[in-house]
Amino acid sequence: MAQFIERRKEYRLPFEDKIVFTDGKTSYTGYALNISRGGLFVTSLEPFPIETKGTIAFFLPDQERSLCFKAKVVHIVFDRQRCEVENGMGFMFLDLTQEQRDLLDNHIRLDQQYYLDLKQILAAEQPNPQEIALRLKRLTSLHKQDLLGLRYRVNRICTLFETPAGEAPRAGQKLTA
Repeated sequence: MAQFIERRKEYRLPFEDKIVFTDGKTSYTGYALNISRGGLFVTSLEPFPIETKGTIAFFLPDQERSLCFKAKVVHIVFDRQRCEVENGMGFMFLDLTQEQRDLLDNHIRLDQQYYLDLKQILAAEQPNPQEIALRLKRLTSLHKQDLLGLRYRVNRICTLFETPAGEAPRAGQKLTA
């Protein structure tokens, strides 16, 4: 069996928000599951074909206006056999302006810091509920987790920020856990 090779240049963080994508003929409204500096993954049972180009619009937390990016479908997941695998499309952002890059970078960096802060808070035997609640206001994908689930998800996500021994940091990787 061939070993899975990770080709992403950037790690993806959970991102649950509504998106709208149009290729100029058809529009799709759905939910994103994760985001990176280079793109996002959107759930769908009827994905657009690979290489479909168009415009994708969504909101980032703390932004008053929606963001509109040129994007194309670069990956499709459709697995009927495993319900734990979400079906959908991976979009790659195209032709980003410096302002758009800065907004994405700021979003990713801030989420990363919130996850690392939350990891530290959750390490206590009896973590402070107010401190947890403060971080969860931003990290909405964790809202339905109990303490055990939070510890697992946060620690799992923080492994993305760690650089394995002997490897160079991934593009955009700024912090270490």
